[in-house]
Amino acid sequence: MQVFRRKFNGERREDGYFIAKLPVNTLVGKDDPYSTYWIALSQFADSQPYTFCAHENPRLMTSIIWHQFRGWIHHLVSKDVIRADVIDRYEKFVSFIIEDLPEGQRVIRVFPYYLEITKQYGLLLDFSFRKKPFVPFSKKIQQLSFSIDRTGKSNANSYLDRLNYISAFVQNTLLPLGSIPIGDQQHQISAHFTSLDSQELNGRTYIFGNGHEDYDKIRGIKTQPYALPPKEPLFVFVFKNTEKASGNELFRAMIGKGYPSTFSGMKEWFSCDINTSNVLSIMIDFDSDANAPKALSYGLTDILAKNPDKQIIGLFIDSYSHLNSRSDNYTRAKQVFFLLGIPLQVVRNDRIIASDGLKWAISGIGLQVFAKLGGIPWLVKPSTSNCLIFGIGKAHDIQKQRDGTSTVKKFFAYSVCFDSTGVYRSIGVLCDTDSKAKYYSDLENNIINQIEERIRSGHIVTDCVIHTPFRMRNDEMTTIKKSIDALQQRHSEISFTVMRINVKNRFFGFAHNNLKIPYESSYVKLSEKEYLVWFEGLHHGREYVNKRIANPTYIEFFYAGSNYAKTIRLLQDAVNLAGASWRGFNAKLEPISTFYPQLIAGFIRDFRKLDPNQDVGQALSQFDTPWFL
Repeated sequence: MQVFRRKFNGERREDGYFIAKLPVNTLVGKDDPYSTYWIALSQFADSQPYTFCAHENPRLMTSIIWHQFRGWIHHLVSKDVIRADVIDRYEKFVSFIIEDLPEGQRVIRVFPYYLEITKQYGLLLDFSFRKKPFVPFSKKIQQLSFSIDRTGKSNANSYLDRLNYISAFVQNTLLPLGSIPIGDQQHQISAHFTSLDSQELNGRTYIFGNGHEDYDKIRGIKTQPYALPPKEPLFVFVFKNTEKASGNELFRAMIGKGYPSTFSGMKEWFSCDINTSNVLSIMIDFDSDANAPKALSYGLTDILAKNPDKQIIGLFIDSYSHLNSRSDNYTRAKQVFFLLGIPLQVVRNDRIIASDGLKWAISGIGLQVFAKLGGIPWLVKPSTSNCLIFGIGKAHDIQKQRDGTSTVKKFFAYSVCFDSTGVYRSIGVLCDTDSKAKYYSDLENNIINQIEERIRSGHIVTDCVIHTPFRMRNDEMTTIKKSIDALQQRHSEISFTVMRINVKNRFFGFAHNNLKIPYESSYVKLSEKEYLVWFEGLHHGREYVNKRIANPTYIEFFYAGSNYAKTIRLLQDAVNLAGASWRGFNAKLEPISTFYPQLIAGFIRDFRKLDPNQDVGQALSQFDTPWFL
């Protein structure tokens, strides 16, 4: 296609123009040099015509497709042919409004996309439900979004429902619109989806006490946990004076007398006994006593002083929070324990008093308590031995401005260290500052320092992998690269890799079976460094599911080189880490290297709302157990 270009000399970006690299010579050779140009689809001042081939710069071609597609949609909207919203920010897509309902809108989101592995340009499609701002969250909304089925159960047919909805959109809405004008040509939309070859990684194997291996976590844990807590436990129950009955009910459930059919007790499951001799209680009411946090702190300090040889854990009966909303009193209780270096397990009172309220939750509560005491329930069998994995998270203090923009008031980043067996090692503060320049400086230096500290501590390390959430900015990724470059110079015997992991992404794929659900641990390759991985799905020999299966996870590799075998090993470790969560036996299947930092970030933000000047880094350093579960 013909475009017009002019050399780019650092001028300010303007609407209606593209800035991209193109070959300097018009007769393209394999090794011809590229330069940066202003580019437009029509003649502009001092520009020259250029015949652009899509393979010369796929990113530019995708931008041109979006420019033309967006204009086409605006034209159709103005003619009342369709109802759609054009989103043209960092993410660029069109939301076609298919159904407008009292609760919100069912939409199909359409993204321009270049599929590198097949050298194809096209459109990504995904279903979404947009809840109206003032409509409360409800079961009806979950049904409309295909999260639960008509009976109110988790929607095991969600893949089939979404595929049918998307297919109907293509046939009934997209194809009748005709061809899309791109450049001087009209391009037809295919009625068929692109098929990609998939491969399967190995299933997860868990290691328990005495090296016993099993695929079933509950069966394995009952045989013997991998490691018991290093100290005798002391359980401190915290509740209102009016909630003694709830405290007794929780205690009965934990010793195995409340719901023996689903949980026969801490001693039988975890070899960790709870009885009347190792239980204390503190009665506190945050609503009626303004000094409740101080009183709780004094009480816990006294217990710490009298029991220096015990591992203390709190069990807080929370009557202040409901469903998915955490109250300030929840946060106040959590903060008191956090500042004293004591892990806390919170159990909502409405769950305890409900009919069968703890029946299905108590085993997960017991698992979290065991891990917070310092026990190791299980390991996952690693693909890469002697591998350190650092999950990097951030909890910046964002301040909204009157004009709608936002600025960072305080920068806070930290690392969570694991090995490839999923064992939690430590949390380290990377930076805690209100200076942007110091943030990047501290981030670079402390990534180096924390990794080197682990290496110096005597661990044999052949691989070091950094897992980052996808929301890390480009300048943050550049800083991480500087750290990696410095480490590679100092430790040439160690291989360093960065993996960006995005659980919430724009991709949806399906398999050619009745449920349309891929097998667990299957993956497809999008490009040399991009993969989609299904952390959950069907199991061979059990081609059915009883819950909604999540979308695939998008993983992008940085600085990994071109060693395909190593890439697959690191994907396998990511799949393994999705089963390493000690938050519950049916915990969310997401690598703990990204999941745990999300949990920590939420607590840090909540703590700082209560006390902006709190030394979070100092408090974090007190813990050697996963207090945030």
